[in-house]
Amino acid sequence: MPLAIVDKFGSQCYYEDTSAPPGSSDYTTLVLIHGAGFPGTIFERLLTRAAKHNMRLVAVNMRDYSRSTPYSQSELDDLRSTNSERQAAAVRARGLEIVTFLLWYIRKENIPPLSSGAQEGSIRRGGISLSGWSWGCKMALSCVARAQELQPDDREFLAGYMRALVLFDPSPRVFGAPMAPIEEHYNPFYDASMTPEAKKDFFTGWVSGYYSHSAAVLDDLPSHSYAELCAGLTGEPMAYPSHQTPTLHRMSPEELARVVNEDVIARSHIFYELLDSTVYTDSMRLALHDASVWPELRVLLLWCDMSVSGTVVPSWGFLKAYQEDWPANGRRVDAVRIKGANHFPHWDYPDRTMQLLAEIIWSADRVPEVKMMSTRTDEADVSI
Repeated sequence: MPLAIVDKFGSQCYYEDTSAPPGSSDYTTLVLIHGAGFPGTIFERLLTRAAKHNMRLVAVNMRDYSRSTPYSQSELDDLRSTNSERQAAAVRARGLEIVTFLLWYIRKENIPPLSSGAQEGSIRRGGISLSGWSWGCKMALSCVARAQELQPDDREFLAGYMRALVLFDPSPRVFGAPMAPIEEHYNPFYDASMTPEAKKDFFTGWVSGYYSHSAAVLDDLPSHSYAELCAGLTGEPMAYPSHQTPTLHRMSPEELARVVNEDVIARSHIFYELLDSTVYTDSMRLALHDASVWPELRVLLLWCDMSVSGTVVPSWGFLKAYQEDWPANGRRVDAVRIKGANHFPHWDYPDRTMQLLAEIIWSADRVPEVKMMSTRTDEADVSI
C-alpha cells in the first residue's frame, strides 16, 4: 500500500500512482487533490487514461481520508477553534503536507524535471503540476502559499519541477469570499432546518446535479455584478434526462463505497467550511499575488458551467478580481469554461477531461477559453 510520510510526526498520506507511461522519459506528472468527502478514488476514471497523453497521474488522499492518518485531537481542536490564527495554522499544515509529499515523491520516483523551453512557443517537457478539485483547491493554494517559507534548497529544487497549478471547479470560499447567505446560494451544510441525516441524503443530488444557469451570465461571467450573477444562477437541478441524472445517483453501491468517505464530513470537513474568511484570503494572496517565487508556475482556472451555483460564484469572484484588481507582479491566470459539465466531469466525461488537462498542461502558451463537454447520450464517457 503506497504511503508517504508528510510531517515530522510520522503522519502518512495514501496515494495512487499510474507510474511512468511505458517507454517515456519526458512525461509530465500531475498530482490530484480531491474534494470534500471524496478521496482520491474519485479520479479513478482519469488514471486509466493518462498514459496516452504522456502523463503520469498521482491521486493523493489527504489526512483524515481513507488509509491516510486521521487528524489528532489537537489538530481537530485547531479546526474547530474560533481563533483565526489556530484556523490558519490548520490550513498551513495541510499545505506543508502537500509540499512534503511533492519533495519526497519527486526524489523517490526521479521524475523528469521541467525542461528549459528556451525557444518561444516550444513545448516544455517533464515537470510536475498540482491540481485541486473543489475543496482541494484550498489545499493546493495552501501548498503554493508555503513556497516563500521553505528552506532555500527545497524551494529551488521544486522550482525546477513546478509547472502548473490547476484550480478545478473551486468550491465555495476557496478565494476567501465570505459565506454567501443561504437564501442566495443554497448549501445544505448551512441549512439549520435539516437533520444531519437529511443533509447527507440531500447532498448527493445537490452537489452532482446538472444546473441550467443563464447563458447571458455564463457567456461573460466576470462582467456581471453580484446581483446580476445571483439572478442568473439557478438553485434547482435540471429535470433528469438519462445522461444528466446527478452523477452520484448513477453510481452503483460499490462505486459509491469506493469514492465517498461520509464519515469525514461530520468529523472534520464541515469545520473547513466555517473558518474565518481571512484564512483563505491570505492563503490565496500568498500563493498568487507574487510571482517572484516559482515564476515558471502557470495558474489555470477550470470552471464548469452546469455545476451547482456555489461553485460558479467563487470562479466569478476570482475572475472579476483578476480583471479589475490584480497586482502587477501577480501570477498570470488562464481560465477555461467547461461547457456542459457539472461538478464531476472527471467521472461523467473522463476522456474529454483527461484530454483537456493534458492540453492545458502541455500548452506552451494560451489555453482555450471554452471547452465543450458533450451532453449527448451517445457521446457520454460512461465506461471505465
